[in-house]
Amino acid sequence: MDSLYLRAAEPADADAIQAVVQDWWGRPIESDMLSRFFLTHFAQTCLVAEQDREMVGFLIGFLSQSLPDEAYIRLVVIHPRHRGGGVGRALYERFFAVARQQGRRIIRSVTSPGNQGSVAFHTRLGFTSEPQEHEVESLPVYRDYHGRPGTDRVVFVKSWE
Repeated sequence: MDSLYLRAAEPADADAIQAVVQDWWGRPIESDMLSRFFLTHFAQTCLVAEQDREMVGFLIGFLSQSLPDEAYIRLVVIHPRHRGGGVGRALYERFFAVARQQGRRIIRSVTSPGNQGSVAFHTRLGFTSEPQEHEVESLPVYRDYHGRPGTDRVVFVKSWE
């Protein structure tokens, strides 16, 4: 088996990502969560993980233009057979490295309050949840995060000097 290979995403990856994202995510995903736009305009911070020359995961992120100290991880999806094998951690660590190289000190990411695996993953990586006005399942949540009812999210932040 080849080792894990991480690379910057390219607009040409959009079709391959769209072909697998619903199955890998395990439920319908809003079309605005992932578009060719991200791979075109944020290629440096959108990453693809490959093993044995096949895509096994991807991360969609960007450097904030409004908040010059911050970067944001929008979406990470790992092939179900490769979860728990370090693919997600490798993608996050590469994103952290790119963000640091660009002078970013703060990384933000979100997850659904019911996604206990994701909450635990972010916590293991050193993220903390930001206080919010509401709680769901004992977690602080930002209500209707995506501007649509039912899109409550736990907002995570990680920072360094």
